[in-house]
Amino acid sequence: MNLTPCKSLFTALITVLLLSFSLNTSAGPLKPTMKEMRLHYKQAIKAESPEQFNREIQLFIEELHTAQAFNFSPERKDISLEGLNKVEQFLTGLPLANTANLSKLQQDLKQVDQLREEYHDKAKPGVWDLLLDTLKQML
Repeated sequence: MNLTPCKSLFTALITVLLLSFSLNTSAGPLKPTMKEMRLHYKQAIKAESPEQFNREIQLFIEELHTAQAFNFSPERKDISLEGLNKVEQFLTGLPLANTANLSKLQQDLKQVDQLREEYHDKAKPGVWDLLLDTLKQML
């Protein structure tokens, strides 16, 4: 009886389960924080008043601090924090919005999205990284 196809199927199934477990555990608490940051970013871009813009930026910064406190894997910690720190520097460097500068600040804020894209690409774990992280957690 040839068990090779069954063995291959079993190995593939275990790999998929480990990867899905890894994705859920590594992004678990961080994912909702990132979604909130994205929401506040979008609301600041669409803000119709300086007060709303300032409020959304403040809420964004609060979520950013939560993200900075996340327990990143050692392989991605430095690059992830570098990106988050650049976003923080940018946001804390913004002046308070007023009626005269609101549209310019909204335009400038789009640089945060460029940083997001840049650092998500840099910090994105590969399949093998996810698998190894999962195995490390299990041992």
